[in-house]
This record gives sequence, C-alpha cells and structure tokens, in this order.
Amino acid sequence: MKKILVLGGGFGGLTAITKLKRYAGKLFDVTLIDKNNYSLFTPMLPEVVSGNVTPDNIVFPLREITKKNNSNFIRDTVLYVDRENKLVKCEKGEYHYDYLIIATGSTTNFRGNKTAEEHCFEYKSISDGIALKYFLIELLEAAVSTPKEERRRILSFSIIGGGITGVELACELVDFIKLKIKKDYSSISYDDFEVTIFEYAKNILPAIDESQSIKAQQYVEEKGIKIINNASVDRVSDGVIYYNQNGEVKEHLTNIIVWTAGVKAQDFLKSVSNERLPDGRIKVNKNLTPVDAQNDGIFVIGDSSAYEYKGKVLPPVAPLAMQQATIAVKNILNLENGFPLQDFKYIHFGYLVSLGKNNSVVNLFGLKFRGAFAYILWKLVYIYKIGMLRKQLGVFFDWVMVTLFGNEASLIMNVEGCPGGVLKSINGYTIKVNVENCKRCSHCVIDVTGKITCGIKR
Repeated sequence: MKKILVLGGGFGGLTAITKLKRYAGKLFDVTLIDKNNYSLFTPMLPEVVSGNVTPDNIVFPLREITKKNNSNFIRDTVLYVDRENKLVKCEKGEYHYDYLIIATGSTTNFRGNKTAEEHCFEYKSISDGIALKYFLIELLEAAVSTPKEERRRILSFSIIGGGITGVELACELVDFIKLKIKKDYSSISYDDFEVTIFEYAKNILPAIDESQSIKAQQYVEEKGIKIINNASVDRVSDGVIYYNQNGEVKEHLTNIIVWTAGVKAQDFLKSVSNERLPDGRIKVNKNLTPVDAQNDGIFVIGDSSAYEYKGKVLPPVAPLAMQQATIAVKNILNLENGFPLQDFKYIHFGYLVSLGKNNSVVNLFGLKFRGAFAYILWKLVYIYKIGMLRKQLGVFFDWVMVTLFGNEASLIMNVEGCPGGVLKSINGYTIKVNVENCKRCSHCVIDVTGKITCGIKR
C-alpha cells in the first residue's frame, strides 16, 4: 500500500485528509503530520482576544479528525524533506512517502526588522490570542490605579499591518475595551485609551475592493481607531514606533505593539525546492507540483505555494488552500491511474471582513454588502465553515451568552512578587505594566496553571 504524507493540519491539510477518506486504508496509507495536535480556526482568533468566543471552541483535535477519515496522525515538527530518498525528516523520526502534500501554513514575517521581532507581539497562534487577552485585562486593571495623565500611555495599542487580520483585531479590541469601561471599569474614560493601525498602502484592507476599503476605513475611524496610512515602520523600541510617512521620519509612543504585517513560508521548504519567492513560498506549476520537482510526487498547496493567476501570485488565504487540496488529491489519483495531471483553476468566492459588533464588509460571488446584514452573513458563513457540530454549537452559545450577559474580564493569569509588573507571554514576549519601576529582567516564568511569577532572586 502506497504512503501519502500530508504535512500541516490547517485548512489545506484537513481538506486533503477529508478528500482521501474513501481511499485511506484501502489504496493508500495516509498520515497527517503537524507540530500541534489541534487545528486552529484562524478567522475567529480576534474573538478570542475580545472574549466573544472561548478558545476551546475554535480548535479542532487532529487525532479525532484523522481517525474519522481513516488516516493516521503524528505529532512532530518537520525539519527537511529528502526528495531523493522520499523521506520527511522530523525532530522525532523520519517518515517515508510515495506522495507528499505540503500544506504547512505560514509563520510571522518581520521582513528582516529585528527590532520589530524583539518588541512586537506575534499574532498567529491560539496562545498568542490568549496571551494578548490577558495582557489587555492586566492593563485595564493597572490603569484603574494609575493617574489619569499616565493612563493613555498604558492603554495605547498599536497594530502594524492594516490587512484583514490587523483590522479585525483592532475592531475587536475597541469593542471589548468600550464594553469593559462601561460595565466594569467606570473610573476609566474612553479618552484614556488609543488604538492605532499602521498601514503601508493608502487605505486599510488594500487586498479587497477599493470602494469597500474606503468605506471600511471611514467606519473604522468613526469607531475611534487612529489609522496611519502610507507608513513604513523602520524600527521599534521599547514603547516607540519609528516610521516613515511620505518621506518624513516620525515616531509614535505606545505600549502594546502587535505585528500583523505579513507572513512567510516555513523554513524547511528550502529543502524541497530552489525556486521560491522571497517570502519562502515554492513556485508551483499549474498542476501544483514544484517547478523544479514536477516528477517527484510532491504537491505544494496553501501558504507554502506561490501560484500565479492572471499574472499575479495569489495571496495565502484559506479558500485557496482548500481548493488546491482538492486538486492535489485528484492528481495523486491521476498518477496512480496513469492519467494526465489536472491543472488548478482558482475560483474567487469573495471575502468577509468583520469590523466589530454589528458591522462587516462582505463580497460573496461579486455581491457586496456592508453593515449589520454583512455582519450576520459573516457569522453565518464562518459558523458553517467550522464544520464540527459540537464546535459550531459552542461558538453559537458563546455568542448568545455574550449578547445576553456581555463578555468577561477575569484575570486567570496573574503576576506575583514582580517589582515592576512584568508579564511574560507564552511566546516569550515581555511587556511592562509599570515601565518606571520595571527592572527589565525578562526573568518571569509561567507555570502549567497559567500563573506568572517573578524570576528575580531577592
């Protein structure tokens, strides 16, 4: 029985596993490899930050999914691919394949900006979302006992990157903060906090239709979010963003900085192909094989592939990965049956962008909507796309509870004994609640219960 390895348990990888279900265990031995034992439904990550959705309801157990699809699961981290011997080498072992589907998703791309890498939050994983939520609550707690003239610096949030990810996060942050101030932190006023988006293009959401991008920017600004367009971030220091706008170097004082200005492919793809874009994506033929490895039984999809359509490389988005996964599976079957490989034809279904409570911009098959109706469409489409009934019900009841009772701001992670209120997230990033007194030691530790303690020996 021939072996098919699927690398990555995201949208593309799970679609491939589903399409292979009827052949798995009969024609093929199918195995999914991922460094995590869960898959994250990334479109709803901003709602984890705002507390609208509980984290468990947007992660899916890969072992359960693969078992239902007659496949195997291995939790391991891919190091490189040995094309000559048809081996995938990982941290814990090496695995043989006859056919390989690469769907490993992406990582944060700081574009060589080392200062941003040091001082900015990443925003890709479920742990990033949870940590950001806790920091947000911690800062609200700190602001209560802070003199009013100092609060704006503490409650200043900056998001570098005004694409869909950055805009949705900014809108959820504002909705959450406004609700919490009204309900639980009445001593803080709306004027005490600031959310700023930095975007390189002339408008936020540059990848969507320009008319909707302009309308979205107007609404986001009316929401109280500051937008700095035509801005290129040069460097980031502790609480300061230095950026270039129309040839003029400026600086912006802030506290929390989140980087959403792009992604890059996984490093191990260097071992698969020499034909890659600067962001690491592998250049593929129309049949999704690497341009320099088209006879090796390898198919590259999703965030790992650079597929050209109408003269432009398509952006790394979930609908693309899912469509490509279907063709990759068909082409494996074509190879088995001696048929020619099928070319991939991209179908653009549109886009959905949440602008926070009761507002979205949506394009479905060319039909454009915005406002409350678009917001309902956003919810309906994504709750359908979740696919797993118990998770769909979980998200639905999360929304019902938030609508009826509001979201909570319980601080489960807490700081004990730290002289400056230093917090340390799961990804190792540190922020300073009390900048003046902080020893900048980066010695805080987080235990298995989520409690954070100071690591200074006193």
